[in-house]
Amino acid sequence: MKQTLLSTLLSILISSAFAQNITLESESEKVNKYKSTITEEEMKSHLTILASDEFEGRETGERGQKMAADYIAQFFMDQGLKGPVPNVPNPYFQQFDLYKQKYTNFSIQKGDVTLQLIEDIFPYGNFSFKQDLDVVFIGYGEDNSMISDYDNVDVKGKGVVFFEKTPRIYGKSKKEISGLRIKAKIAAEKGASFAIVIAESDEKYTTQAKRYGSYISKGRLMFNKPEEKSDNGFGLVLLKPSSFYRLIGVSESKFDKRVAKVVSKGKSAASGEVFNLNINAQFETRKMPTENVLGFMEGTDLKDEVLVVTSHYDHVGIINGEIHNGADDDGSGTTGLLEIVNAFTQAKKEGNAPRRSILFMTVTGEEKGLLGSEYYSSHPIFPIDNTIANLNIDMIGRGDAAHSENPDFVYVIGADMLSSELHELHEQVAKKYVPELDLDYTYNAKDDPNRYYYRSDHYNFAKHGIPVIFYFNGTHEDYHQPTDTVDKITFGPMAKRAKLVFATAWELANRDKAPVVDQKTEQQK
Repeated sequence: MKQTLLSTLLSILISSAFAQNITLESESEKVNKYKSTITEEEMKSHLTILASDEFEGRETGERGQKMAADYIAQFFMDQGLKGPVPNVPNPYFQQFDLYKQKYTNFSIQKGDVTLQLIEDIFPYGNFSFKQDLDVVFIGYGEDNSMISDYDNVDVKGKGVVFFEKTPRIYGKSKKEISGLRIKAKIAAEKGASFAIVIAESDEKYTTQAKRYGSYISKGRLMFNKPEEKSDNGFGLVLLKPSSFYRLIGVSESKFDKRVAKVVSKGKSAASGEVFNLNINAQFETRKMPTENVLGFMEGTDLKDEVLVVTSHYDHVGIINGEIHNGADDDGSGTTGLLEIVNAFTQAKKEGNAPRRSILFMTVTGEEKGLLGSEYYSSHPIFPIDNTIANLNIDMIGRGDAAHSENPDFVYVIGADMLSSELHELHEQVAKKYVPELDLDYTYNAKDDPNRYYYRSDHYNFAKHGIPVIFYFNGTHEDYHQPTDTVDKITFGPMAKRAKLVFATAWELANRDKAPVVDQKTEQQK
């Protein structure tokens, strides 16, 4: 308790000290002049293109993401920014390889009935399996002191099929009733090569498939190429009940009644009935090149120091045939960055180039785990030690339910995590240049249950000790939905948020000293 109180008092004292000492050093006439070039009309023009159906939801590594990368790079070039990536064909692209693992096919067939991935089949884990297989019905897949579904049943080299949920009568206590993971382990230890689990109900299967199906169908992206696995490793899948009964050609009610009758007598539900099924699961790995897009404006007398302004330009692509345009997430942040570039370009043309250099970077792979910013922070074009701050813009085009009465707000996250000075500087910039915009610190805590501090690209700078500010408008009902479209964007508040980022970037790029880092990263503690 004493340590907590002491830490709190020290934070207050430090913040108070900076509040007394920090003075904004920018010429307000210039800041106001160039921030006025950020307009709702230009934002709408950019966003209408980036969030159009033509860009197919900007899925990492796919055609739409490449189209967006070309659009952004061309804009940087037209604005006079330099491509800073050395020894590559296109110096605006920091290209790197990812590896995608996904099921390219998954079907289970018997006769003229074929079950398909997600609609009927939900696989657990990654495996390839192609075989005509005898599958044995073993009731509930239990093996405990009360009852064993494996008694007098040979499953070696075969598949097994069992119900997901075990009735209480199968165990002396609740602890003896196995969960799915234990049931799968038992099946593998008994020599089975494949396990089919009949879901508790169609409704519960559908809920799970809707919630997690896109992760299965789209696959996983990673930096390192995974080791190739041999075919026909142990496989585990969940099946929709009605699909299973359709596959084996029996009535669900008759099958269930038969099982219930046996269980009521205290016997195992395992009938040993064998179904011959054709299982064809193809899980493959392929290389997916992708790229961060970088535009560099060199500074004047402090050009070796670099301010980085970021947004992610990828989104989640096409899911179940529907394009997810990602107008707010993060077409809005990308559009805001483009407008900030234009404001700085206008200033430079009139002889007002920034003192520090500015790297404008739209990153890829944020939706896949902050991959683009992680790659840059591990392979920086400019030394991390020379990077003074990162301003990250991720979703600034909408509002949320908490601000339905006042759309002129922005969530500010991370400004005080590493630098009390950056936080105070930002407060003063906001009050002076965009006073109508409320700064909301609701999510500005490392232990916030939403964990927004860790969920966007700024964190890959923060973990290296670089002060950050994350600008965000909160989530809404269209988050990661095909309804996140341009017509839902509120361009007035969006422009004000972009102007705040611009004014903050201007101050950071032109003041005499960079913000002091007075807090440790989590890695340093």
